[in-house]
Amino acid sequence: MKKTSSFIFLVVIGASLALLTACEYDIIVPEKIAPPPPGDTISFAQDVIPVFNASCNASCHRTGAIAPDLSAANAYVSLTTGEAYVVAGDPASSLLYSKCKAGGSMETYCSSAQLDLIYRWIYAGAENN
Repeated sequence: MKKTSSFIFLVVIGASLALLTACEYDIIVPEKIAPPPPGDTISFAQDVIPVFNASCNASCHRTGAIAPDLSAANAYVSLTTGEAYVVAGDPASSLLYSKCKAGGSMETYCSSAQLDLIYRWIYAGAENN
């Protein structure tokens, strides 16, 4: 009887240790992006609109298609009014940036350079210049 109790005890301890060591937890570290350098000027018309023309306007985000309308004539108003895809000065709270960064639904359409440009434009105040 004593041998059976010891054996059961060892099996329970062994199984418990196996279960405890099998657990794995991912630690999510918030993304840290350095602010753009002082005096960094991004032009919406000259720098950001070409990103939309290259990646977004061809079929999906043109006038009369899926919101937001990212055509040159309508992009700024479409991004900053209504659903407000852009929160000036706060890229992390901006849908435009969140959807384009890694893990976002539009990440395959933006290169890292384009994403950096969008980030810097939003961080600088998202001006219509």
